Amino acid sequence: MKLVGYVRVSTDGQEDNTSLASQQERIECYCKAFDHELVKVFVEVGSGKDMKNRPEFNKAMEMVKNEADGIVSLKLDRIARNCRDVLTLVEDTLQPQNKALVLLDLNVDTSTPTGKMILTMMAAVAELERAQINERTQSGRKAKAEKGGYAYGSPKFGQSSNDGELVENEDETKIIDIIRKHHKSGKKANQIAKYLNAQGIPTKRGKQWTQQGVINILNRIYPKAA
Repeated sequence: MKLVGYVRVSTDGQEDNTSLASQQERIECYCKAFDHELVKVFVEVGSGKDMKNRPEFNKAMEMVKNEADGIVSLKLDRIARNCRDVLTLVEDTLQPQNKALVLLDLNVDTSTPTGKMILTMMAAVAELERAQINERTQSGRKAKAEKGGYAYGSPKFGQSSNDGELVENEDETKIIDIIRKHHKSGKKANQIAKYLNAQGIPTKRGKQWTQQGVINILNRIYPKAA
């Protein structure tokens, strides 16, 4: 099997230590022991928070796509932050191209039955982690709400969240007043939306107004009025 190696340290301060050399040495020993051809080793010094922003990793993946059978790295955290990110890489990128991922620390080689089994276990752990995070988030929100704090969803137009409390957004309140005045003058929701857009007045998300967006505001001001 032809493999592309990938080694990484997180900061420039680590560049002079043995980490990069140690990672590469272990990858080379692994390939030699299992009779794999190591096509090239890509070396990266930088943050591992986002795979998309790692140029050497992207080069490695491009070589895997065109010239190799898979990518090999010493540890999971050299490739991604957690199991979920690694699973996404395997399921969305590597498996559709019939490419393998080899992680020496976890004995994962997705080209083998054992490696696939370990990957399945990782998926179960990742699913459990997601459930636990969601449970903690919901519990935290519930506790905050019970204490009278704001905890759920995005604030409505005209409101903002400040340290867990809903406060009036003065700029948006002025826009609500504009909508109210134009509605009282007899304008339809689509006409009000066109006016707001013509004046360069954005929605809460910085987008253009639509008829439904104005109707939503009017329904809050005058229930059933729109």
